[in-house]
Amino acid sequence: LGDYVFVYNGDADATNKAMESNIWKGIPAVKNGKVYLYGDNYHDEFVMEDPFSLELQLDTIVNLLLGYQ
Repeated sequence: LGDYVFVYNGDADATNKAMESNIWKGIPAVKNGKVYLYGDNYHDEFVMEDPFSLELQLDTIVNLLLGYQ
């Protein structure tokens, strides 16, 4: 498992249900507070795989890690 987890929060109920599970709570990144939620404010940015979208995704992830969003 990774040191960080990025969660697309498109369905708040489904996301909350998953985050209540013991499996989720046992993930090291979750225990260490390294979970980053993103959702409505990113629209379909993370659906696309073209070079421009990938650059936007990278910028978003860097900003999440640095606490700018």
